[in-house]
Amino acid sequence: MPLKGYGIWKGTPTKWDGTAKPGHGHITFSDTTPTRLDAAVNIESKSSDSRLVYWVIRDLQPVSATFTHSLQALPRGFHPQKGTLETGSLGLDFLRLNLFRPQDGILLSHNTPGTSHNILDYLNPILNQAVVQKADIYLFGEPYNDKTGIHDIHMNQGNSRQWKKDNGIFQDGGIILAFPDGHWEGIFLAFAVQTYKTDEQGMPVGDTFAKLLGGGKQPGEGDEEEPEPIVGDGIKIEAALVNPHGPDQQPTRGDGETVYLLNRSVTTVDLEGWRIENGSGQSHVLKGVSLAVQSKKGVAVPGVALGNKGGVISLKDNGGKLVHQVKYSRDQAQREGALVYFLQK
Repeated sequence: MPLKGYGIWKGTPTKWDGTAKPGHGHITFSDTTPTRLDAAVNIESKSSDSRLVYWVIRDLQPVSATFTHSLQALPRGFHPQKGTLETGSLGLDFLRLNLFRPQDGILLSHNTPGTSHNILDYLNPILNQAVVQKADIYLFGEPYNDKTGIHDIHMNQGNSRQWKKDNGIFQDGGIILAFPDGHWEGIFLAFAVQTYKTDEQGMPVGDTFAKLLGGGKQPGEGDEEEPEPIVGDGIKIEAALVNPHGPDQQPTRGDGETVYLLNRSVTTVDLEGWRIENGSGQSHVLKGVSLAVQSKKGVAVPGVALGNKGGVISLKDNGGKLVHQVKYSRDQAQREGALVYFLQK
């Protein structure tokens, strides 16, 4: 049966701790009450495949201006939601609202050594920024029994086994942030073992996200049953830091200009001799770089100017063949210290 107390909690984040408890990070937030409130954010699954699927929308208003306007009108506090979009609910549904494409998700672990594809590498910068800037936060999920916080901030359909009881439509969890400069961002999480299609009761249909994203088989399956992945489209430019804090090549804090590459294929790829180029033909040759399946890597690009007035970034293999090319606008480049995302908008 669907979640009983699903809704939206509007407040202000005051702290983010990605390692507060095993399996969860925690957002401390406030509303109009004196109570110190808590939001539990999954950073791993309790299933045999512990990975999460991650989507981010770095500019939510153009995707759904009506939706963000309705959220903005809500007073601070918790607001129950029931029904569908047609009945006036503001509940999230990853598969029916078309906020993002399921196949654009990224499979992420929580405890992989280094900074290649950990969920906290993605969550920490956005949530820490939200705390510093005192953004409005909209938390979608189910309140704790004592009403001191909220959990189930993830997709709540397409579950199997003991979690089937929570399935339903228009009751997915999520985190939406409204920043003081007027832009909105959305963070959405699912479990790798959930399915990317569901019926009208939210029950699982077909394959899991793990299969969709080319990241492995479902629990209990043998290698001989492993299908070809639906998405396995090679090395991509996932994001870029084109406008660091301070001068581009001598930042006052944080990284300089950096291009983030993501391996969406089903094998490890050696990038020795590959090149990252800008629109003017300046290039940086990769040395000693390889990417495991579903992993990412940030590559500093000294000598390759990523202009703050918009530009083009190209990735070429060691034979000079164009592998992926992205473009960004002046507006996208204006946020100092923020990544411009290309695979997820």
